[in-house]
Amino acid sequence: MINQVELIGRLGDNPSLRDLKNGERVCVIRLATSESWKDTDGERKERTTWHTVEVFGKGKVNAIERSLKKGSLVHIEGQLRYDEFETDGIKQIRAKITVSGPRHHILFLDKKPTEQAHEEPND
Repeated sequence: MINQVELIGRLGDNPSLRDLKNGERVCVIRLATSESWKDTDGERKERTTWHTVEVFGKGKVNAIERSLKKGSLVHIEGQLRYDEFETDGIKQIRAKITVSGPRHHILFLDKKPTEQAHEEPND
């Protein structure tokens, strides 16, 4: 069975870092992906979808901390996960993309033309 998500988009804000109780660091980024089309009247339409991405692994988190900021263009491969929680007695479900381990990666796409795109080290 496969649970893999692949996205190319821009960061909507600077990455957010936090420490977990086990000492591991996690990086949370908000990623915007867009699609555009022409409707039946020929008018151009655009839709932006926002994704929450959690990144685990020392190498990946350090690379993001050094290199990415609001507006950075990235290619992400990760796994789709769902968080269930209650707010005021109402059950809610939120989708997120988790990037962890050697099969998941982030490729930094908006380097200068003389530089190659950078992929963070596997952890």
